[in-house]
Amino acid sequence: MLGGTLHSLTAHPMGRTMDMDTLHKARQARNWIAYEGASIGAICSVDRDLVIQHTVKPRDAVTDLALGDNIISHWCNGLTEPHDPPPTDRINSYPDAVDTWVLGHLCGLLPEPASSLASPE
Repeated sequence: MLGGTLHSLTAHPMGRTMDMDTLHKARQARNWIAYEGASIGAICSVDRDLVIQHTVKPRDAVTDLALGDNIISHWCNGLTEPHDPPPTDRINSYPDAVDTWVLGHLCGLLPEPASSLASPE
């Protein structure tokens, strides 16, 4: 259902300027988080290193989801506040804020993401 909605947005005038690849990655990330993200295997074999290793993939999914959410939020802001400039500082800091909010104290144990989380303008 969400995939169909995203596909139909490509025909909308604002949809053409959106990064549809980012939105599709966000949809896939949402599905992965919802259905597979917490599966770490047999609880009896879990240790600190396994948890940290497993957290890298959810971090990538959280990043993809935050970037997609940022696009939709930017779009909604343009519809509700068409005469005001977008809140660039909030847009740019949002993905990093989500990363910190979701992963909390694990952030210090994880490797830095491969690329910047900030959404390109």
